[in-house]
Amino acid sequence: MRRIGRFALIGFLIVIVVGGIWVRGVLNPEQRFQKAVLNPLTIPGSKVSVEAVGKTQADGALNNPANTDDLSLSLNTPEPTASPAASDKKTSSFNVVLIGTDTWGGEISRADTIMVVHVMPEQRKVNIVSVPRDTRVYVQNVGYTKINHAHIVGESKGGNEQGTLTLIQAVSDFMNIPIHHYIKTNFSGIRDFIDSIGGIDMVINQDVTITPEITIKKGEQHLDGVHALYLARARYSTPNGDFSRQEEQFNIVRAVANKLLSPEHLPDLAGLLLHEKKDIIDTSFSDSDLLSLAWLFKGITSEDFKYEQIPGNNSFGSDPLVRTKVYYWSADLKQVNSLKERLFTD
Repeated sequence: MRRIGRFALIGFLIVIVVGGIWVRGVLNPEQRFQKAVLNPLTIPGSKVSVEAVGKTQADGALNNPANTDDLSLSLNTPEPTASPAASDKKTSSFNVVLIGTDTWGGEISRADTIMVVHVMPEQRKVNIVSVPRDTRVYVQNVGYTKINHAHIVGESKGGNEQGTLTLIQAVSDFMNIPIHHYIKTNFSGIRDFIDSIGGIDMVINQDVTITPEITIKKGEQHLDGVHALYLARARYSTPNGDFSRQEEQFNIVRAVANKLLSPEHLPDLAGLLLHEKKDIIDTSFSDSDLLSLAWLFKGITSEDFKYEQIPGNNSFGSDPLVRTKVYYWSADLKQVNSLKERLFTD
C-alpha cells in the first residue's frame, strides 16, 4: 500500500510539473505574443472572394427599405493600391478589429461599431481608433460605399465568416495595416456579456437621454448590460452625435477591460472567457490566446489606453448599393496616415 501511495504521489507531482511546463510554454505571453511574429488574416490590397450581389437577394439580405432599390454591385471604380510595406515589418505587436453588428442575432447585419486596436505586448499598451460607420471607403466588388455596408455585402453571399472577412479587409485597405485578429458580437452579446461580469463602472461625460423615461446621468455610474447597450447605441441626444457615441463605446470597452483584468477577477477569468467566447462572442482568438492575453494585461490601467477617432468632414455622395445620394464621413487621408504612424507603428 505504501508503494502504491508513493507511486500515486509521484504521478501527481509529474502531472503538476508537466501542467506547469504547459502553462508556461503555451499560455506564457512572452512565448505566445511578445516573441512571436503573427500571421495576419488580411493585408492591405489582398483579395476577398465575394460574388456580386444583385436584386435576387433571395434571403432577404439588405432588406431595409432605405437600402433596397437596386443592389447591383457592379461599379467601374479603380481599386486603390496599398503599399506592401505595411505588412512587412517584423514585430510582436498586432492589430485587432472589434465589431459590433446591428442585430440581436440571426439576421444578416451591418457593422454598427468598428474599432481598430493596436496591441503592444512588450509595452503592455493598447491603442484604439474608432472608425465611423458612415466612413466612405473602398469595398471590394462594390466600389466606394459606407464601411458598415462591407459586412452585409459579404454575409449576404458567404454567411457570417464572409461578412467578417469582407469588413476586416475593408478596414485593412482603409487604414493600410494588416489585421491579425477580430472580435465580433451583436446587441444581445454586448448586453449579456456585461451582465455576466456583474456590470461595469464608468464615468459618463454628459447626460444621455435614451427615451423620455430613461436618462443615463452624467458622472460615475454602474451600468448593467441593458444600460451599457443603450449608451453604446445612443447618437441623437449628444452634441457630437455619432462621435460622442464612439467615445462612449471606447469607454465601455475600457471599463470592461479594467474589470476583467482587475486582481479580484483574475481567478474567475478563465472560465468566464471560455464560456462567453462559446456563447456570445465570435473571435479568431483561440481559447489559449485569450487566457494568455489576460495574463499579459492583468492590472492594466486607464493610462495604458490611447484613443482617437478618424479625422475628416461631413459629405454627401452617390452610393453604388442604394443608387442614391447618402451621407458619408469623408476621412482626411493625410491625417489618417499620420494617425496610423502615431498609433500603429512601434
